[in-house]
Amino acid sequence: METFVGLKRLKEKQKEQLLAFEKWAETADWKAFHDAHYDWWMFPIDQPSRLGFAYTVNKSDIATLKNDQEFMTNYIRGVELLLLSWGWELNKKCLIPEPKEDQTWHNWPIRLSKCAQSLELFECTETYQSVVEYGSYLLTIGIDFTFRNKDLSARFR
Repeated sequence: METFVGLKRLKEKQKEQLLAFEKWAETADWKAFHDAHYDWWMFPIDQPSRLGFAYTVNKSDIATLKNDQEFMTNYIRGVELLLLSWGWELNKKCLIPEPKEDQTWHNWPIRLSKCAQSLELFECTETYQSVVEYGSYLLTIGIDFTFRNKDLSARFR
C-alpha cells in the first residue's frame, strides 16, 4: 500500500489538476471532468483510498494546508469547477441556467461525498453547505447515491 506522498507533492498534484480543470471549463469540455480521476489530491480526506495512503491527510497536514492561502484558494476553486461540471453554482447554491452539453450530474456519488467530507475536514462551512445542498437536491429528484454497494446518501439527507 502506498505511503503519503507528502504535502509538497499533494499541492503540486492539486495545482496541476486545477490547471486542467480551468482549461476544461474554459473550453466547456465538461465531459473531461466526468472521465478523469482527481478526487484524491483535489479533495484530500483522512482515510485511505484505492491509492492507499498516498493522498491521505491527517490533522496536522490539514492544519498546515489550511494556513496555505494558495492551496486553499485552489482547493475552493476546484470545488467550484467540479460543481459547475455538474451544473451547480457553488456560491448561489442553485442549478445554473442553461447548462451546456455534459454539464450535468454524471453519477459520481463517491466524488461528491469525498468532496463534502474533505470540505468538512477543512472546516469550509459555506462551501460544504452548498455541496450538501446539491447532494440533497439530487436525492429529491431520485438520484441513487450507491457506490460499490455502499449508500453514500446520509451526509446529504
